[in-house]
Amino acid sequence: MKISKIKLTFIGIASIIFLSGCVTTGDMEQMRADIARLYVENSQIRKEVTDLKTRVDKMSSDLNTATALKEGQLTLIAQTQDYVKELQLLKGRFEENSYNNDKKFKELNDKILELQTKIAQPAQPVTPKEAEQKKTISEPLKNPKEIYDSAHVDIKEKKYASARTKFEEIIKNYPEFELIPNSYFWIGETYYNEKKYEEAILSYEEFLKKYPKHEKAPGALLKEGMAFLELKDKKTAKVVFERVIERFPKSKEAEIAQQKIGEILKSQNSATKSTKTKSKTKTKPKQ
Repeated sequence: MKISKIKLTFIGIASIIFLSGCVTTGDMEQMRADIARLYVENSQIRKEVTDLKTRVDKMSSDLNTATALKEGQLTLIAQTQDYVKELQLLKGRFEENSYNNDKKFKELNDKILELQTKIAQPAQPVTPKEAEQKKTISEPLKNPKEIYDSAHVDIKEKKYASARTKFEEIIKNYPEFELIPNSYFWIGETYYNEKKYEEAILSYEEFLKKYPKHEKAPGALLKEGMAFLELKDKKTAKVVFERVIERFPKSKEAEIAQQKIGEILKSQNSATKSTKTKSKTKTKPKQ
């Protein structure tokens, strides 16, 4: 608006000069001074306009930045809230799984203690067959390796009591023998092959406590589950099979354990359906 005023003033002066046709020297100098002054004012106004435009642009940029920052903060807050909800959900699942696992392992430990108490009762009389098998080790062998090999021969010949006695001898008299862990494992196998599943479970458990990372550990844990299955204790067997999968997820024993769990669940579902069918049959009204 100020620029327009200057232009009008300049035009007015020029018009006066044109209309008057003649001016004095003093008037001419005054006009030049006025024109010079107008140019200076015009330059200042242009500079002020440029500065004002720069400030407006900066304010606009700052406003855009602030708006974007605020939007970013709002987005970040929303994402954080989502993460908190997800974390709470995961925490809840973890606590639930931990509780269920603790409960299952407690049940398994209680079952092991129950078996230990049962086995600790007065031993049953040795059968003539077992007595005959134990006589086969009356002749002393030279070293633990010979005893170990002899025990495996007994297993092949199904002389399980004799083999077990030899493995026990190795554990007792040769604690530095490199195949001590295997001896513990094979004691469990002799019981399992004799269908003495309770004793087998305790033997496998003893082996697993002493050598949890041994190469035979997956097999021992799987056979422990199989022994519970043979005892018709599907609930505990399922817990043991789940431990196989958890502790040895990439092993062939884990694959077998998964199959066994599937069989258990299938049998349980079949039993449930059968129970429901019988219940419906009993409650069916007479025609």
